Amino acid sequence: MHLSSHPILGTPVHCATYDSGLDEVKRLAALAAPAAVAASNTHIIALARRDPSFGQVIRRFDLVLPDGYPLVWQLNRAGAGLKDRVYGPYFMRHVLRHTPRPYKHFFFGGSEDCLSRLKAAALEIQPGLEIAGTFSPPYRKWSEEDERAFADTIAASGADFIWVALGGERQERWILKNLPRHKRGVFFAVGDAFELLAGSRPFAPPWMQQAGLTWLYRLSQEPKRLFPRYIKFNSLFLYYLCRDGLLGTPAAGAAKRRTRIAFLGSRGVPARYSGFEVVVEELGSRLVSAGYDVTVYNRFPRYVVADHVHKGMRLITLPTIPTKSLDTIVHTTLSALDAIFRRYDLIYLCGVGNSILAAFLKRLGLKVVINVDGADFRRAKWGTFARQWLKLSELWATRLGDRLIADNQEIVTRYVRDYRVRPDYINYGCQFRTTPVHAGELEKWGLSPRGYVLHVSRLTPENEADLLLEAWKEYRGPLKLVITGSQSYETAYYKKLRDLADDRVVFTGARFGDAYVELSQNALFFVMPAAIEATRLVLLDQMGMGKAILFKDSPATREVLGDAAEPFDPANPVSSLAEKIELLSANPARCDQLGRLALARAKDTFSWDVVMAKYRRMFDDLLPPELQSCQPSPSSRPH
Repeated sequence: MHLSSHPILGTPVHCATYDSGLDEVKRLAALAAPAAVAASNTHIIALARRDPSFGQVIRRFDLVLPDGYPLVWQLNRAGAGLKDRVYGPYFMRHVLRHTPRPYKHFFFGGSEDCLSRLKAAALEIQPGLEIAGTFSPPYRKWSEEDERAFADTIAASGADFIWVALGGERQERWILKNLPRHKRGVFFAVGDAFELLAGSRPFAPPWMQQAGLTWLYRLSQEPKRLFPRYIKFNSLFLYYLCRDGLLGTPAAGAAKRRTRIAFLGSRGVPARYSGFEVVVEELGSRLVSAGYDVTVYNRFPRYVVADHVHKGMRLITLPTIPTKSLDTIVHTTLSALDAIFRRYDLIYLCGVGNSILAAFLKRLGLKVVINVDGADFRRAKWGTFARQWLKLSELWATRLGDRLIADNQEIVTRYVRDYRVRPDYINYGCQFRTTPVHAGELEKWGLSPRGYVLHVSRLTPENEADLLLEAWKEYRGPLKLVITGSQSYETAYYKKLRDLADDRVVFTGARFGDAYVELSQNALFFVMPAAIEATRLVLLDQMGMGKAILFKDSPATREVLGDAAEPFDPANPVSSLAEKIELLSANPARCDQLGRLALARAKDTFSWDVVMAKYRRMFDDLLPPELQSCQPSPSSRPH
């Protein structure tokens, strides 16, 4: 059940108990994205109000627990009905007690001696606890190299829960700054919980805790250090409460204008192709729902729609020169010229080949994010000049983009190796379409349910439909092969495919919407004969429909599919693909099993809500404080 929250001095605090908080952090640990949890007291909430930069940090946490009775009293005034606070050290103890194996824990912060005693105390709390690692960071200013090493150590441990004790404010800032370095894991800001649980300091007596006087007990222990802090922030907390009670809480979000984002470089929306168009539509529509102002540049004459708004996104249609080499760069250049006069806050540039345009966009003060996709320069459809341009464009992207986005870890690895730059890894999301649709496609093409094999792509050399047709010649079973996709500019290649095909092969041309879904849902299995570095969105489509997938084995594709699909050997592609086609066509039960595995993997790994959370964190890192999001991230929404 999703936890509700109520703003206290402008910071949303969740109406949590120890048990409901435990349930929530378990849910966050199951997501394919990192999450942040803070146990916040009056000091933290007053600081968030006084310091806008810290306020932006704490408001981007996925879960803010009411660690302090003054917070509980304020939540109860709003009808929360809480009987107790969620004291950080007690909450840590509660989570440790109720998360034995297979959950893994990592302790970051404190001295080596403290960590040693904390580890022993944690095993007393829960003997079945798996402590994946501990780390006492060096007592000095940390370099970027240090931060990367910390992240690598935590990630290598496989920890689900990462407990961070660096002291108030510093630990929250550190967690949020480093969250993008991680693919998953729940990071907790727990203050002095390490020392208390390790026995280095005693807890306040229960009666003082229940009276909201834990701060007084702590003050008696360290008066010199804590008196200035307590007198300042406790006074500020009371002042802000009184001030807001008389005048109302300042509506920081009410007067704030919407962040303006433009998508350049795609064909446009509504999405009629796989690839960037799907990303733009899915991401753009969700950004609109989150309060952003989104504009998408559509191409004329290749992409014309009647409306000027789609799913809340404003559409601007500009012309291009519709040839293979000039189509994208000409349209994106015109879009960039238009964009500089509209003064967007952030430009999302699709495709590495457009990266040179970031030079003058940035010169005019615009923030530019570049989605670099895969190794375009390796694709067979390009001539020598285009390949050299695309290779140079990768270098330009690393120097000109404010941030680079890669949808696959193979891309990240290559950019680190070749350019010593690490793009942000943000995978794509998946649409789930398991309800049967009927658009008349089976009747139109003379097909029967589960009586054919499907391939969908733009019919260009790098997608290797010719390899599939060569393998199909060796298949003598009853199934048909359906090839769906447009020929684009590749008329000679399309003629080659036609010459390779026999009367068991059906070319449908490009199919969209329900027509595409019906063809996909009724295929016995889907074949992807090509291996590329990037993530193919058509694979996510098929996974989201629960289809069995046969694919050419490669690291990037294996990253998407895992063990939820059937690979064929790229070393002997024709014979291996033909063998696997024969195997799956004779074994429908295996196809059903693979379909179930693919759907389960898609639900576990490819959530657009998780993707949105990553994007919003990245945008907030780039934008000034007055344009940053202060809403809960999508990872905290119910699934």
